[in-house]
Amino acid sequence: MEHSSTIAAARYQLAGSLQRALSMNEISEAYMGAAPGVISASGLGLYHLAADSKTVLRVHADVSSDFLDEYEDYGRTDDPVLDFVIEHRRPMDSSRVVSPRRWDACGARSALGRGGYFHSMEAPVLVSGVLFGTMNFSRKLREPAFTEADLVSAQLAAEQLGLATERALRFEATGQRTTLLENALDRVPQGVVVTDLDAQVLFRNRAARALPDDETVNASIADAMSDFRLHGKRIHTRTVRDGKSDRQAIVKSIRLPDKPDAAVTLIFDCSAERTTKMPTLDVLSRREQEIAALVAEGLTTKQIAERAFVSENTVKQHLKRVFAKTDVRNRAELVQLIWASEGR
Repeated sequence: MEHSSTIAAARYQLAGSLQRALSMNEISEAYMGAAPGVISASGLGLYHLAADSKTVLRVHADVSSDFLDEYEDYGRTDDPVLDFVIEHRRPMDSSRVVSPRRWDACGARSALGRGGYFHSMEAPVLVSGVLFGTMNFSRKLREPAFTEADLVSAQLAAEQLGLATERALRFEATGQRTTLLENALDRVPQGVVVTDLDAQVLFRNRAARALPDDETVNASIADAMSDFRLHGKRIHTRTVRDGKSDRQAIVKSIRLPDKPDAAVTLIFDCSAERTTKMPTLDVLSRREQEIAALVAEGLTTKQIAERAFVSENTVKQHLKRVFAKTDVRNRAELVQLIWASEGR
């Protein structure tokens, strides 16, 4: 009874260690540290195999490199335990897989002998039903052969290892996609800021990190998040000006539809030192191009009217036509179109 409770505790410890691991390296370390408590063995190995089930991609073991080399040279190609595990997808040991005479004559037994081992047990590691690798155990000649209880323990350990490996592979793939996305956003010329709805910053791209700390931009983001939380709005656009540097920017915040507790903000720099000129577009009249260029400078409707010597209503009518002809919905999208046309 005491032995059974000890094994059960060791199995629980192994499962916990594997579930806490987030990467493949952490999984290997957790397994190599906890597996000996579940299955007694003089040699312990963990193999990651290629799709052909034979080629070794990675191995973690507590045996000598010379023994590993011997096994790869001639043991792997003549290993009835491995052949059984690959074919049947369940644990097996050398005392059951073939006759003692056949085992003594195989290449795996010869390689084991070079390392001072005699008994072998292996178990398949399955990830989403596909063979990912094997767990390998070996014992010396004077040690007992592996038992049915050892095979049960190996099966349970292999199942836990497969689940942990599947999770770690997803986690690593997500990390790779995140890094790729962040690198792509760092190449966007506009500032991009991702926040939660409490305006806590989750990510800034390179352009946003290069901008000086601007209270007006931060205030616009905070106001947008408040509108999103309290009023259910999804888009918030504001033109802001920094009184100290006379810097202007269009700040557009968008609540993410597939993640309602987060939002992305685009910061279009309209500072005076940026000389924005509207590219010549056949669809716009000369007057409409002039109005669009003034919008790109960050001017308000009143300021545009004063600059163009027209009424504010005339400016609004021009903008409606500009929006319709360029297929944009608002000023921020018009500015983005202009800057994209310039290759900014």
